[in-house]
Amino acid sequence: MSDLVIYIALFFSIVLSSVAQIFQKLAALRLDDNESQSFLRSPYVWLSFVCLGFGLVLWLVVLSELSVSQAYPMLSLSYIAVMLLARWLFKEHIPMRRWVGAAFIILGVSCLMGAT
Repeated sequence: MSDLVIYIALFFSIVLSSVAQIFQKLAALRLDDNESQSFLRSPYVWLSFVCLGFGLVLWLVVLSELSVSQAYPMLSLSYIAVMLLARWLFKEHIPMRRWVGAAFIILGVSCLMGAT
């Protein structure tokens, strides 16, 4: 499989994992405190499961070609994606320390991209 296909699969695995986290937050915000099983009726929970499922399939494709020591740290980009989505969708405040941490994650991943 070509490197391009593997990195596209990695990208979409990260995207799907991040979107799943946003769906979980949406489900949590709408959870009825009086009914413990209400989360099973939430479309956001089911959308999260679907995203996680497709993300898992793509992740297995990635692991079939990349070493886990190179691929797994790249999943940390999902932290940044979720942080940005939370800022945009939920208007969450992102302190400077988290922005600095995100910059370190990007720096670390960029070091991994050159490693073989």
